Amino acid sequence: MSLARGRGRRPVAATQAIPSITLAPLRPAHAPAIVRWLGDPVVSANLGLRSRPTLVRTRAFIAGSNTAAVCARAILLGAHHVGTVVLDQIDRHIGRARLHIYIGDAEARGHGVGKRAVALALALAFDELDLHKVWLTVHERNAGAIRTYESVGFAIEGRHRSEFLLDGERVDELYMGVLRSTVQVRKSARRRR
Repeated sequence: MSLARGRGRRPVAATQAIPSITLAPLRPAHAPAIVRWLGDPVVSANLGLRSRPTLVRTRAFIAGSNTAAVCARAILLGAHHVGTVVLDQIDRHIGRARLHIYIGDAEARGHGVGKRAVALALALAFDELDLHKVWLTVHERNAGAIRTYESVGFAIEGRHRSEFLLDGERVDELYMGVLRSTVQVRKSARRRR
């Protein structure tokens, strides 16, 4: 497996360990990569973007990315920024938030980075923000993302028929959720092994 470390950086050879995956607060320095990634047709189609992001709007988003209602993090592979995870629509009264994630660096996709980042986002939601539930939507054709979400405890809770426009075609959008209790049970089961 070759895993690029970004522009001009050495790839990680198949025999080397993959660098650690962590989440860090978004910084203005992350904005150019975010704009570039959101311009990638694969990323923008899977997110359902309706407009092309700009550096000015992205920097404004980053400036407001740590509020009572939004918690956005850079996904770091070693020290290299490879994607973004966002908990938004945070409702502390009900104890829930919506999750968004994308791995923007194409070389980092398919190596478990997204799965680890989702698990870290759930730890942030349940352990630090003390939420009860995290939910998301995903179009039904994004099989890799659905498998990742299910592997960390998400369950399909509903289907919104023809709610997502993918390359001009209407497809169903799945509503998925995970409860803190589900994640705690999964953690307990792993510890007992």
